[in-house]
Amino acid sequence: MPCWFRRLFVRVSGASGDIAGHDCGCRSAGRQHRRFGGRRTREEAGLFDRDGCHCGVVRSRRQGGEAVMTVLWEPASHFFPPERLDEFLVWAWRESASDVVFQEGAPALIEVDGRVRQATGAALDGVVLGEIAERLYEGSAVGSLLSGGAVDCSHSVTLERGRDIRFRCNLSPVQVRNGFAINATLRLLPGRPPELEKLGVEGEVSSALLDCVGLNLVTGVPGSGKSTLLAAATRRLLERGAGRIHSYEAPIEFTFDGIGLEHGSLMSSSEIPRHFGTFADGLRSSLRRRPVAVLVGEARDRQTVEAALAAADFGIAVYSTTHTIGVANTVRRMLAEFPEEQRDERGAALVDVLHAVVTQMLVENPKGGRTAIREWLVFDGRLKEQLLDMPRQAWPQRIAEALAATGNGLLGHAEAAAAEGRIGSRELARIRASDGRRGSWGS
Repeated sequence: MPCWFRRLFVRVSGASGDIAGHDCGCRSAGRQHRRFGGRRTREEAGLFDRDGCHCGVVRSRRQGGEAVMTVLWEPASHFFPPERLDEFLVWAWRESASDVVFQEGAPALIEVDGRVRQATGAALDGVVLGEIAERLYEGSAVGSLLSGGAVDCSHSVTLERGRDIRFRCNLSPVQVRNGFAINATLRLLPGRPPELEKLGVEGEVSSALLDCVGLNLVTGVPGSGKSTLLAAATRRLLERGAGRIHSYEAPIEFTFDGIGLEHGSLMSSSEIPRHFGTFADGLRSSLRRRPVAVLVGEARDRQTVEAALAAADFGIAVYSTTHTIGVANTVRRMLAEFPEEQRDERGAALVDVLHAVVTQMLVENPKGGRTAIREWLVFDGRLKEQLLDMPRQAWPQRIAEALAATGNGLLGHAEAAAAEGRIGSRELARIRASDGRRGSWGS
């Protein structure tokens, strides 16, 4: 087992740098790492502990005038051993990776705080990718990919004391050097839901999500923390004694076992397609079981949107996510699932049950980590009446006016975060450009 250590920073002078030392988990085994004096090239250095074991391979990259030494997974410094996949995933977890990517012709990559970095020394070949795919998917993964389409699955690794770390996996066919290849992308599933306060959620957002009425949508790009925010709100509902809550996810990201039981709450989680074929199937099941709330992993198609509207109209609070940026764009995307001739009618049905839309972005913080920037709007009775009394094509302008009146637009919160030093000027410029591209809906 290679020893683990986080990160090594090296000041660079010319072509080499001083390695001051590093810290790693080998200390728990009674071994101390010696501190290195001397010089090492900034391109690559090997680290050894006092007992002579190979600790890892370190490579440097430029960041803000300094070379940041990045630790590679030592067993794969030259060749990735697929039989040690789980060991590598534990290493990535210890490195605080949110995503792991394998693709033929490239080294394994991990993403930490929104930054992608190399994790292995050598490029992976097709044989290794095939073995990785078969270990992740219980079945003929390569055969399924060759027949066209992607494969979604989950994978878990058991740590000491029975603790598991879980990953959501996507296996997709890609083209490399004019031939078939495999891309495997794994996202770490957090496990227990966080407490709402620890996410730094604004009071208005928390209140809206905890009202437990109507249709509530949390939106953003993949990896923006949508599911985490919903899970934290769901945890609070359970702890408040909300009652029975159902969730339908692909795969199940958070476990709520035991949360809220002493307050008369119960979470029932089902996985798509393991337990139900589609999200819509799960929602229809909930209509017969009458929970107080339903959590739907993603409102991704017409059938799911229809079922979500029906459940909300039935008096069940519905929580879901979409891959959209902005309140107006989210409403447009929901209606785009329907034929043009149905959009006025379905639009009225949507506005009637819509309670809150929250958009979230995770933006790099110059001081480390990422900052959550949000836009939100609560659809109160007055706003609903105004929208229903005007043509659907005028809704974006009215929603923009409502956001301006409340001061809860994405750009305003981004500018405030920039003034506080929580995001940089480059990130602010990107948000401004994105905000400027949000226009009318057309027909």
